[in-house]
Amino acid sequence: MKNIGQEFINRTKYPSVSPSDESKELAPPDRTCKPRAQKICELPEPEKLSLPEVPIHQAISRRRSRRSYQDKSLENSELSSLLYYTQGIKRSLPGEKSLRTVPSAGARHALETYLYLHRAADLPRGLYHYRAEEHQLALLQEDDLMAEVYRGVLRQKFVRQAAAVFFWAADIYRMAWRYSERAYRYIMLDAGHVCQNLYLVGEIIQAGVCAIAAFDDDYLNNLLELDGREQFVIYAAALGSRKKS
Repeated sequence: MKNIGQEFINRTKYPSVSPSDESKELAPPDRTCKPRAQKICELPEPEKLSLPEVPIHQAISRRRSRRSYQDKSLENSELSSLLYYTQGIKRSLPGEKSLRTVPSAGARHALETYLYLHRAADLPRGLYHYRAEEHQLALLQEDDLMAEVYRGVLRQKFVRQAAAVFFWAADIYRMAWRYSERAYRYIMLDAGHVCQNLYLVGEIIQAGVCAIAAFDDDYLNNLLELDGREQFVIYAAALGSRKKS
């Protein structure tokens, strides 16, 4: 067990990787998934958003993990920016590919964004899924789920202050169709790109962000109704209006 990390690296080196389904000319999977929703919530169009003008070097230099948040609700314009600049589609390409606001191996974009909204100005508390193609939020479950989220992230106290908790779930076959076993390497890199953008947009809109890698995988997968094998939580982050220093 103690050498499992090294075994993963060895078994995903190119000499060990099996032929991909793409190389076998099998049909690619869908570009996105759409869990069953109770209702669809519209978001302001990204091109109509007006973000504060913060030089990118300032956003990068000020970026840090913040675990203390104000008791303030997120506006729909803020949610729209956070979602678009972490997983938004800039342009659809022929077939199943798209160009998004973050890089992804082979433009596979095999992540799905879920979020628990605890304090939002115009949306009820509940669990949501981001429909990137339509730039909409799909309400999956309307309820106060903070106790469940808190348990899922191993009872890290700062999470209970958050206005929103983001969960990124891998839809692994979207990546594995092209890259076979190496997909598990690439999906982790993709998750890092997404979370960094959340940090940077958070800095621009005066929100605090803290990435979360310590969580109960099975519990969160069950909460999000993911099977834990083909789709599974890979990363998370808490976000809220940051407190003044």
